[in-house]
Amino acid sequence: MFALPLAMLLALGGADARAWQGSLYGDQGAAQDAALLWSHAGDKGPEHWGELSSEFSVCANGRMQSPVPLGTAEALVAPCHPLRFRYLSSSLSVTNDGRALRLGYDRGSYLVIDGLSYELAELRFHVPAEHAIDGRVADGELQLIHGNNRGDIAIVSVPLVAGARVNPILRRVIDHSPSVPGEQFHGRNIGVNAVFLLPGRKGYFAYLGSLTRPPCTEGVRWYVLRHPLEVDTGDLRRLAQLLGSNARPLQALDGRPVTTACEH
Repeated sequence: MFALPLAMLLALGGADARAWQGSLYGDQGAAQDAALLWSHAGDKGPEHWGELSSEFSVCANGRMQSPVPLGTAEALVAPCHPLRFRYLSSSLSVTNDGRALRLGYDRGSYLVIDGLSYELAELRFHVPAEHAIDGRVADGELQLIHGNNRGDIAIVSVPLVAGARVNPILRRVIDHSPSVPGEQFHGRNIGVNAVFLLPGRKGYFAYLGSLTRPPCTEGVRWYVLRHPLEVDTGDLRRLAQLLGSNARPLQALDGRPVTTACEH
C-alpha cells in the first residue's frame, strides 16, 4: 500500500528535503484532498478518522495500529541489534502543517539496523508523547521517519521529558518554526544534525505498527527508545503552544509481539 509512493520518492535522487514530505504519508491524489479533513480533536478527531474518507478506513479497521502501550515486563528480550545512526547535517526546513512540526531532512543520512539501511526523511514532534512506556506517557515525543527503496518505513521514537537542559538543536528548530499552519521556513544556511536529538542510551522496544496519522498505513517498523531525552521545559511549552495537543490515543496491541533489545 505504501511501497510505490515511497519507492518513487527515493528514486528522486536530486530532490531536496521538502520533496520527501507528503508522499511518504500517502497524501497523493484523492488522499491529498482527504488529508484536509482530519484533526486531533472534535468531530474530525482520531475516533472519527476511519469515517472521514475511504482512504482512512484502516485507521478504524486495522489490526496493527500505532501508538501502543509498551511494558518492560511483557516485552520479549531479543538479541541486541544496535540502532546505528549515520546522520549528516542538514539545512533547516521546518513546516507547520497545523497538526505537527515537520522537519524535512536533506538526502544522505541513514539508520542502519540488522543489516538493513533506511534513509532519514523527516522528523516530527508530538506533545504529549504518543507511546506509553511502563504506564507513563512522556511530555513529548520526537519521531524520526526513515524509508528505503523497497518501500519499508522505519520510525525511531524518542521520548522527551521536561527539565533544565537546553537542547541547542531543538531550540534552533523552535526558534525558526512558523506559528501559522501551512507555512514553512527553509534556512539554507542554518544547519541541524538529528544525532544531537538522541539520548545517550539507545536501548529500545521494537514492534510492527502503523503511521499515527491518516491514512494510518500499516507495516511500519517502530523502534521506541526506552530512555528519554531531557529538554528545556520552556521549549516544550513553546512546542505545545505551536501545535496544541497532537497525540493519537493509544491503540490495542491485539497480540502483536513487542521485543526489547540493547539494554547495556
